[in-house]
Order: sequence, then structure tokens, then C-alpha cells
Amino acid sequence: MRAGRRFRTWRQFSRRDRGAIHAQLLEGPGRGVRCPRCGRPLAAQPGTRFAAILPGDVAGFDLDCRACHQFHPCIRHTPRSLYLLRLHRLAAAVRRA
Repeated sequence: MRAGRRFRTWRQFSRRDRGAIHAQLLEGPGRGVRCPRCGRPLAAQPGTRFAAILPGDVAGFDLDCRACHQFHPCIRHTPRSLYLLRLHRLAAAVRRA
């Protein structure tokens, strides 16, 4: 491994940065979304990294910043996926009690 070269894993944006990204998304679809940290454009990935832990019929995509190695998941729930998510939370609460 070369000196000074760092390998980093992808991390999720902080809460403050996610708020800035949401504000940019609300401004309109015609404008590009930029990273709140470095200012580079965010690239949309077709799937989300959270697909393995979410119910089956959830659609989503990730906005990635390749320079910062951070991502923001955009998840679209359906009524069925919300029902399944609430059912899983209820089952977890019953197991804890």
C-alpha cells in the first residue's frame, strides 16, 4: 500500500448535510444537486444500499459524492412496504416486552 493513499468506505451524509440535500431537491428537478461538503455534483445510482434491509417492494436510489465517499439514500415507500415495516417494528417490540 502506498504511503498517503487511504481507502475509505462509503458513509451516509450527516443530518445537517442531508437537510441541505433535501433543500436542493425541493428547489426543482431542473437544477443539479451538489455535495454540501465539496460542491461537486452528486451522481444518482440506480439502486440503494439499503435494499437488503428494507421490505421487498420499496423503490429507491442513492445520491453519491465520489470525492467525499458519502451517499444519501432516497427511498420511496409503498403502502404495502409501510405496513410491513410497521409490522416488523411491532414484532420487535413484542419480543422485547
